[in-house]
Amino acid sequence: MEKIGLALYSFGMDSKLDMEEKLHTAAEIGYTAVEFAMGYGGLEAPALRRLLERFDLEGTSSHVGYNDIDNHLALMHEIGGRMIIVPGHAFANREETLVFADMLNRKGRETAKYGLKLGYHNHTSEFFVDQGKPLMDHLIENTDPDLVGFELDCGWASAAGMDPVEYLNRHAGRFLAIHLKENDRVTGPDKPRSMKDKAPQFELDANGKPIIPEEFRKMMEAHGRMNVATGKGIVNWRRVLTAAESQGCLVRFVEREWSSNEPQDRVACLREDHAYLSML
Repeated sequence: MEKIGLALYSFGMDSKLDMEEKLHTAAEIGYTAVEFAMGYGGLEAPALRRLLERFDLEGTSSHVGYNDIDNHLALMHEIGGRMIIVPGHAFANREETLVFADMLNRKGRETAKYGLKLGYHNHTSEFFVDQGKPLMDHLIENTDPDLVGFELDCGWASAAGMDPVEYLNRHAGRFLAIHLKENDRVTGPDKPRSMKDKAPQFELDANGKPIIPEEFRKMMEAHGRMNVATGKGIVNWRRVLTAAESQGCLVRFVEREWSSNEPQDRVACLREDHAYLSML
């Protein structure tokens, strides 16, 4: 695989690296594009664009919560980005999924005014079945292809029990990007959270970073430990890449939830992931 991007979330929520160091590291390993998450390191568009140009990286995408999209459109347009991806949202049944589909369609029109495409990224809960179909199917079928696309996280899809190849082919043409994440087991879909449920809120420390409660941290760790070295899990990446490329989905990001080595070394894992994928 010639061009491999990196989801900057992969450095971890507790990373000590600043944005310049993250971009430098990504480029030095050999990644050619990045997907932002949790902001831009406090940088405005001109400074961020200069860093991307210095390291010969494309700032392709940004993970942005639905309610915060408007605050990111101008910056992503200015740095030459292509898409805004909603990293997750609450919808527990078909009825709520249709409500969210309408929300995405409306926001997709606003996003398009900046020359960007709006997308949605799955975890496992989107494959919870209601009225005979996974919620993800209801969402795809009720969003406008001209306004809304999707980013298939192959790791979470496979953990939910879906075959990423079959899913890409089933909804050919709807995927803007894929996440190259390697999980080692099938757990089935998590129970989806309802729109009526209150979203978890975390206090921020003096540096503006979220203070993660221990119970939530342990849950995240349990999920994260499923994320093994690329090529060592349950996904057939050659088949996935063939399916994606056959429908023109050429944007692919490595996204790592956990380090597959001990002691934890995210950068070493990202080097190994890139090395493996470069051979495909």
